[in-house]
Amino acid sequence: MADPLFEQHQSENLDGSWERNGRSPNTSALLGLLGIGVLYFNGQSFLALAAVGLVRLSGGDTGSSFDSLLTSFQSYVGPLRIVVFISQFALMLAPTLILIKRWHSSHVRAYVRLTRGSLTDVLLAVLVTVSFLPAGNYVAEEFIRQLRIPEKLMQMNAEIFTSRSPAEFLWLVIVVCVTPALCEELFFRGYIQRTFERTMDWRSVILVGAIFGLFHFNPLGLLTLAVLGMLLGYFFYRSRSILPSMAAHFTNNFIAVAALYVTSDGTPLFSAGTIPLWLVAVTLPAGIGLLYFYHSHTAFRFATRPPHEAGG
Repeated sequence: MADPLFEQHQSENLDGSWERNGRSPNTSALLGLLGIGVLYFNGQSFLALAAVGLVRLSGGDTGSSFDSLLTSFQSYVGPLRIVVFISQFALMLAPTLILIKRWHSSHVRAYVRLTRGSLTDVLLAVLVTVSFLPAGNYVAEEFIRQLRIPEKLMQMNAEIFTSRSPAEFLWLVIVVCVTPALCEELFFRGYIQRTFERTMDWRSVILVGAIFGLFHFNPLGLLTLAVLGMLLGYFFYRSRSILPSMAAHFTNNFIAVAALYVTSDGTPLFSAGTIPLWLVAVTLPAGIGLLYFYHSHTAFRFATRPPHEAGG
C-alpha cells in the first residue's frame, strides 16, 4: 500500500530537514512566525532608532509645539522609509526564503505558489479590493470619530505616506506598495498560510488574516487590516497562486499613497473627506458580487487541486 506521506513529499518536493524528520507543519509555521517576527521588529526598531539618532545629531529636531513637532517628524520620514525598505527585504523576505528552502522544499517558488496564475484571477482580486475599500475606510473613519482621535495626531500619522513630488511619490510606491506586496505576501501567504493550510485548510485564511491585522500594530485599523488579510488569504487559497493576493495588496496600498499625494502648489491630488454612505451602499454589494464571481471562476481549479493540498 502506498504511503500518503511519502506521496505528498514526492509531489510537493518536500525535501527540507523539517519535512524529512516528519515534524508538524503547524509547529513550523508558529516557529517561523515568532522567529521572523521577533527578528523583523527588533531589527527594524534598532535601525529606526539609529536613523532617528542620526537625524537628531544633524539638527533635525526643532521644538516642542505641534508645528515644530510635525516639521521635526518630517525630517525623520525619509530615513524611516529607507529603514522600512531594508528591513522588509533583509529581515522578512530573506529569512522566509531561507527557512522554506532549509526546512521544507528546495523548490521555493512552487511551495509559495509563485507560479504563473490566471490574469482573470488577478484582475478580479484587484476589482474586489477596490470595491471593498470605501466600506473599510468608512468603518475606520467612524471608529476614529467615536474615539475622538485628534486630527493633528492623524495628520502626523499620515505624514509617512504623504508625497510632495513625482520622485517622492515613485519612491513611496516602491516602499509602501511594491515592497509589502512582495515581502509580506511571501511571508504571510506564501509561508505562514501555505504551511498552516496543509492541516487547517480554509481555517488558515481566518487565522493568518487575524495575525496579519495584529502584525501591523495599528489598533485603529485592526479590524480593517484583519479583514484585508483574510481577503488576501482567500485570493491565495482559492487561486492556488500568490499573484492575485500580491496584486490586491499592491492596489490597496497604492490607492492610500495616491490619496495622500500633494501637488507642487500644496493642494492634495485627490480631495480628502468623509466617505459618503451612499458610496459604501454602491461599492459594497458590487464587491460581494465580484467576490462571488471570483469564487465561481476558481471553482474548477480549486476542485481539481492535488489530494495533498486538500488540507485536513
